[in-house]
Amino acid sequence: MPNQDGSLSESDKVTLIQVLNRIIPSESTELGAGTIGILDDVEELSSSTPALRSAFLRIVEALSLDLMSHAVGGFAALTAEEQTVCIQGVEAILPEEFSVVLGLARDVYYEREQTPARPKSFDNESEIFGKVKIEVEPVKKRPIHRRTRK
Repeated sequence: MPNQDGSLSESDKVTLIQVLNRIIPSESTELGAGTIGILDDVEELSSSTPALRSAFLRIVEALSLDLMSHAVGGFAALTAEEQTVCIQGVEAILPEEFSVVLGLARDVYYEREQTPARPKSFDNESEIFGKVKIEVEPVKKRPIHRRTRK
């Protein structure tokens, strides 16, 4: 859970490094997004506007509240499959915020010289995040019942 001043706790940082490694797939463990240290840049970029910061902090809070993580001693203690399930749960609950944070992470990651070129499409088998469709349900009009006078 972020600190009251909005800064990240040490446990948030550990979690986010693991999350970055999971949400941006890499064939090389040395080029994992969290491993190469993009967290500080993602956090700094998220601070550029209140909307970005809000999205970032909501994702951090949701990750810190995950019950499965608490049960095993933290996000880093989860298996890779359990981490994926946890992240997908956050993505399903906060799709817009997740999309913002994923976009920030991708922007920062693919700007680095040591990383591969940015894919033209993120719609391949190795990319499992960012595919949640954000559906907005149309507002249904409630029927108006009028009393008839007798």
